Amino acid sequence: IPVYSVKGHKEIINSIDGVGGLGIGEGAPEIVTGSRDGTVKVWDPRQKETPVANMEPAQGESKRDCWTVAFGNAYNQEERVVCAGYDNGDIKLFDLKTMSLRWETNIKNGVCSVEFDRKDVNMNKLVATSLEGKFHVFDMRTQHPTKGFASVSEKVWGDG
Repeated sequence: IPVYSVKGHKEIINSIDGVGGLGIGEGAPEIVTGSRDGTVKVWDPRQKETPVANMEPAQGESKRDCWTVAFGNAYNQEERVVCAGYDNGDIKLFDLKTMSLRWETNIKNGVCSVEFDRKDVNMNKLVATSLEGKFHVFDMRTQHPTKGFASVSEKVWGDG
């Protein structure tokens, strides 16, 4: 018997991550899901049927397939972010405290995975992997006002 079950998306869920509880991260036990329907939703199993946060394209914007999601910055009861990666190379960082888009970039290829070095500390490093064998590491503590976070990228395999 499932502990928690909800019909949360209109299309397939591609990625899921959790935070809180079990000593990994502060705050409520939450689950984040990313879907082909273009939405990223945060769920609290104690609240049935309705997500506690819903990040979706604005009216008139095209929806992109969300391939990956990850929690981070869960170092106290108030702070928490969700990072999402999309099929078109977009990476978006959502601040759950302010319910706003904190940062976005595009890495030019579909984002296969995003992961923080640890969920339960001040944001430090974020790694994103993409199609074509490339990975990107972002220093989440060094942000330029217009150029974004300091980063390095490397192609781990290639054409020979």
